[in-house]
Amino acid sequence: MEEEMREMKAYPPQTWTDPRIEFRKSRISGDGMFAREPFKKGEVVCIVGGRVMTDSEFAAFQATHRFYNSIQIDRNLHLVEDPEITRSLDGSMNHSCDSSAWMDDEVTLVARRDIEAGEEVTVDYALFTTQSNWMLDNRCHCGSPHCRRMITGDDWRRKDVQERYRNHFSPFINRRIERLMKGSLHDI
Repeated sequence: MEEEMREMKAYPPQTWTDPRIEFRKSRISGDGMFAREPFKKGEVVCIVGGRVMTDSEFAAFQATHRFYNSIQIDRNLHLVEDPEITRSLDGSMNHSCDSSAWMDDEVTLVARRDIEAGEEVTVDYALFTTQSNWMLDNRCHCGSPHCRRMITGDDWRRKDVQERYRNHFSPFINRRIERLMKGSLHDI
């Protein structure tokens, strides 16, 4: 199935970011994405690109690369940006437990609400991560009243997270949540 998915859909080789975005120092962590101009709810912020990797390919990649950007696009598939391109962007989208962007499909991030000029554009990593063994390296410092402090690959299972982002997870996670709600444990 993984090979079929790779052949079925082509992804851009690198991420496209709206020109209204700039990268600069963040109070959350390192450099972050900031809106130079306002975004209306639903406007596209970025479309993630990269190379599709299976879990095993991704694990091998992680063993040799310390800094990279990636999103999980299906149960055992990841879209991984070229680290040279990522480094040249000088930043990435930081996590927030009450993010300003969410998923429109497996690679498109859109404004969850209106975003003001100067505001950091964030995403909740639960929207595209289901690896049970994954955890954010440091405690979360997003400053949200909803802050979970410890961010893990199982956060998508939390009821409060499911309610906050209903139907705006990556599509494969939306399907898993739907099966959970129906009481089906198959393929969870």
